[in-house]
Amino acid sequence: MNFIFLPLIAGLLNFLLVSCSGGSSESANPENAEQAAKTCLNQWDLNSEWSNEQEIQISGYSQSAMEPKVAADGGVLLWNDKPAGGDTLMNIHYAVKQVDQSWLYIGTVPGTVDNSNLDGVPALDSSLNFYFISTRSYATNQQTIYSGLLSVLGVNSLGVSSVAAADTAIKNTQSGFLDMDLDVSWDGTLMVVSRALFAGNPYPETSELKLFSVSARQASNISNSNETLANVNSTLCRTYAGTLSNDKKELYFTIIPSTSIAGSDFRILVAKRATITEPFGKPQVIQAITGTYTEGPSLTQDGKNLYYHKFDSVAGRFKIYKVTR
Repeated sequence: MNFIFLPLIAGLLNFLLVSCSGGSSESANPENAEQAAKTCLNQWDLNSEWSNEQEIQISGYSQSAMEPKVAADGGVLLWNDKPAGGDTLMNIHYAVKQVDQSWLYIGTVPGTVDNSNLDGVPALDSSLNFYFISTRSYATNQQTIYSGLLSVLGVNSLGVSSVAAADTAIKNTQSGFLDMDLDVSWDGTLMVVSRALFAGNPYPETSELKLFSVSARQASNISNSNETLANVNSTLCRTYAGTLSNDKKELYFTIIPSTSIAGSDFRILVAKRATITEPFGKPQVIQAITGTYTEGPSLTQDGKNLYYHKFDSVAGRFKIYKVTR
C-alpha cells in the first residue's frame, strides 16, 4: 500500500501493516545503517519539471486521506483513510468535483467495504475497472488484490459491483510475502504491484515493484518485469506505490531506505523510457514535493497533475496534495 502499510490480519505471522511512524528500524551498526540510507537517497538524479505544490481541500471530510486516485474524467477523487482505531478498519472514500473545482466529500465506496478487514489503495482505469487492496482473504489464500466494476448509481453516487480476487495467478505463497499496493494503467492492460517481505516487524524488510499484464480484471505474469524495472528497484531502498503515465513511458513511485523509516527519508521519484518495449531509465527525485511521509503518487490521465499524500504535523493527519506541470 504505502508505508502506512496495510495492517495485516491480527496474529498472522505477526505481520502488521501500519504507519511508518508506528515503528522504528534498528541496525546492529547505526553508522552503517545511516550510510546505507544516505546512499539510497543520494543515488538518484533530480527532476524539476513539476511545481506549485498545493493541498487538496475536501469539503466535509476531516480525517486522514491517503493513496489518492483521480478518475479519468477528473470528476471523482478516491482515497483511503487511516482510522485512529486501527488500520484494520480502513475504507475507501470518494469526493466529487464541483462547478467551482472544489471537492465535495460523499462517503465510502459501496461494494468495497469489509468492516472486519482493511480495504484501501483504490485504482481505476479509463473503462471504470476498479481495483483495490484488501486483507479479507489473506489468512486463507494469501491474496490481497481485488477488482470490480465502478458504476454511477445516481447523482454523486457510485458503487463497485462484481468484486472478486484479481491475483489468483500471481500471488506469492512464500512465507512473509504480501502484495501491499497496486495501480493499473489507464488502458487497463498493465498492473504495477508492490511486493513486500515482512519478518515480524510492523514494516517490510524489503519491497520492490512488479509488473503484471491484465485481462478481464485478472492479473498474470509477464516475463520481462525484472528487466523492465531493473533501474527502478534498488537493494538499498524499499520501492513501492508505483503508478504509470497514460502512454506507459513514465513510472512514478515512492522509495524509503532499507535501513530507515524516518519521515524525512521518504521520496517520490519518476523513471522514464523512450518506448514501451524498453526498460525504464534512471529514476529522478521530484524536487517540488516536500514534507514528511510523502507517498502514493498518482498521475492524472492527462499527465498534468501528480497527486500524493503526506503528513501534516500541525493537523496531526495525512492529507492529499498535488503538483502540476
